[in-house]
Amino acid sequence: MAIAMPLMLAASTAGMALLAPLQPAAAQAASQSYSFSIAAQPLPAALVRFSATTGIDIVFNGTVPAGIRSPGVSGTLPADEALAKLLGGSGLTWRFRTDRTVMLIDPSETGSVGGTEGSTALSPIVVTGEGGGTNGIVAKGSRIATKSDTPILEVPQTVNVVTRKEMDARGAGDFNAAVAYTPGLRVIDYPGGQGMPDLYLRGFRAIGQYANYRDGIRNGFNSYDNDIEMFGLERLDVLKGPSSVLFGQSTPGGLVNATSKRPTEAPYREVQVEYGSYGRRQVTADFGGPVSEDDAFLYRLTALLRDSGTQIDHSPDDALYIAPAFTWKPDEGTSLTLLANYHKVHKGGGEQSLPMDNTIFDKGVRIPSSLYLGIPGVTEWNTQNTSVGYEFKHEFDNGWTFNQNVRYSHAKVDYTAGWIWDWPTTLFDGHYARIGAQQRPKTTNSFLVDNNIGGTVELGASEHNLLFGLDYGRYDSHERRANSTNFITIDIFDPVYDPSGLTFGVPWSDENLIQTQVGLYAQDQVRIDNWVLSFAGRYDWVKTDVDDLASAISTSERNHAFTGRAGIGYLFDNGLAPYLSYSTSFQPEAGTDFSGRAFEPTTGEQWEAGIKYQPLGWNGLITASLFQITQQNVTTNDPLHPGFLVQEGEVRSRGFEIEAKADLTDALALTAAYSYTDTRITKDNADATGISKAGTRMAAVPYHQASLWLDYAFQQEALSGLTVGGGVRFVGSSMAVMDGGTGAQVKVAGYTLLDAAVSYDFGARNPDFDGLKFTVSGSNLTDEKYFTPGFYSDTVLFGNRRAVKANLSYTW
Repeated sequence: MAIAMPLMLAASTAGMALLAPLQPAAAQAASQSYSFSIAAQPLPAALVRFSATTGIDIVFNGTVPAGIRSPGVSGTLPADEALAKLLGGSGLTWRFRTDRTVMLIDPSETGSVGGTEGSTALSPIVVTGEGGGTNGIVAKGSRIATKSDTPILEVPQTVNVVTRKEMDARGAGDFNAAVAYTPGLRVIDYPGGQGMPDLYLRGFRAIGQYANYRDGIRNGFNSYDNDIEMFGLERLDVLKGPSSVLFGQSTPGGLVNATSKRPTEAPYREVQVEYGSYGRRQVTADFGGPVSEDDAFLYRLTALLRDSGTQIDHSPDDALYIAPAFTWKPDEGTSLTLLANYHKVHKGGGEQSLPMDNTIFDKGVRIPSSLYLGIPGVTEWNTQNTSVGYEFKHEFDNGWTFNQNVRYSHAKVDYTAGWIWDWPTTLFDGHYARIGAQQRPKTTNSFLVDNNIGGTVELGASEHNLLFGLDYGRYDSHERRANSTNFITIDIFDPVYDPSGLTFGVPWSDENLIQTQVGLYAQDQVRIDNWVLSFAGRYDWVKTDVDDLASAISTSERNHAFTGRAGIGYLFDNGLAPYLSYSTSFQPEAGTDFSGRAFEPTTGEQWEAGIKYQPLGWNGLITASLFQITQQNVTTNDPLHPGFLVQEGEVRSRGFEIEAKADLTDALALTAAYSYTDTRITKDNADATGISKAGTRMAAVPYHQASLWLDYAFQQEALSGLTVGGGVRFVGSSMAVMDGGTGAQVKVAGYTLLDAAVSYDFGARNPDFDGLKFTVSGSNLTDEKYFTPGFYSDTVLFGNRRAVKANLSYTW
């Protein structure tokens, strides 16, 4: 439409009507229909559910009056009609501020109806949604937690969200930086390294991408198949604790879901140029919007090109990323979104596992933080990952909705790794390192599909939000490995790399692997007045076939498991939501025991009690939780057959987490987090020397982690457009393994890092420069030298040194 349209808005208790002019995009958003099932409840909770369903943010002029209840709304209705019913009897009126934001107005506070000319100008406070401040606080929902549009307050499990706004405010350019201020999650810093992030969730290590999801389905099956390009993402959802009930095989600590950038209803165009430490040069482009006037066709195109070094010599961080997306909406209840991306990455192949003797221990010789433990021109990690898929959604006339999520991925990995030849890892003759190499090229394919159907039924005083699903995944790979038969020698203080004499032997591993998984699941989320109950169950069948072409041996392993989740919570009228939940998980375990029987999957179970608080008067979300996770069927020494393993081990993790995200004022935003995690081996059989690991802490898991980030946007006219932010991160000491298999441990010291960002919006004072923004951000500004536990015994990894970058962006 080319002109503004009048729209009859909600009436007050006296039946007063309001006519407000809507811009075309807002008018379309108001008239778009959705399937609602919102029971009678406190008004703030009802508005949260409205926002979760529609994606429309609700803001309020002043403080939401206490004690107001909403009569609720059910059925398929336009957004404006549904909101009118929700506000029935409240005395509140409203109007669209933008196509995705509705302003609530209390006539008793504004002095006029509808916020028309002459009304008192009050600062809008976001009571739900992803708006407000620099945090981009998300309270309206997380589909990853329940595979439905459930507000975070109603999820009986901890969910931490990192929004695009938060990433941009802190200048987070990689995964580690994006989650650096998230409690209960520890990512090992690995400068110059390769592969997916090495992360620990609530004390449990997640390898093999068991904890990496993208757009609701598993990202992959091998840590070296791909990397995460943060520029291509809208947000990260961190789901804590066992989550197999909706996703199948996964780690007991939880999972992280990355949401790709999607087509936009409003035109959006942005270009960026960036330059930073270690010769970092990057350009990006991000375009989206409607293709046709009726908004039935939408698009998004995201692209990145990076040419960069790292703090490690001969270790680039080069990338090419292209991600087109397209949405087709043939009618109000149907949408099809195509998602594709091509990601090419080039990094160094040095494993960078440094000997403890020359890092955390002072043995007279300290290894420089820039030393490359590879062979230039030989050891490299090059990947090309291509994926294509779609998300299909159709709402039936009865309000039930069918969802189908599909993705096919193909990866080609050209990887030759380099490492210190001597074992345990040591320097030779004081200050020489002998470097060997391993060729490990690989190709992989994965196909995943998740189907579910959900809807709401009412039984007496209870409302049941039901979900039934079936998913399938197939992964196949071919990998070959061959070690070098000799090594090269370098002086760590003046390295000269000469690969001319390096030779490789015949492959010692040549393996085809095929893994398939089928899962059936069901979920019931029950509302009875202010009570929220959740029940879910799932059964999985997993089959793994391995053909070892080098030894001509083939093996086949079948696993099956039932997992579940049950939770209960209560939604108080003041925004408090306490809850209690129990959940389980399973994870296949490779290998066989003495008799040749394949190992059963490890199992995990969690008890969690927590409380969530979404203040009514200001934009914020606070979550706190206590948890205990127990992992069973862990492999340990076979006391009867030395050299073999049995599944009699156990690991337990106990802890506490708290996170607060809030806009304290119009100018000041806060992100704060703390976690305490005690993860240790509780059952372990002694080895042949009589040493048991029972009672020892799990490696790389600190007791304490804490972080604080503050953003301040200057309100003074002279400084309008200027925003400054600063943060501090503390990671406590953790344990690393030493002396091979003896079980001995050594403490790796903790560290405190300082980060900051400064940005200036040129359009704030001069409309001629609207959309132009300059940002400078830096991490570890004090350049503290620290280490994290390595992948092998007797090794550590250097932490990330100081890095600063400048970014110039233009949006129109």
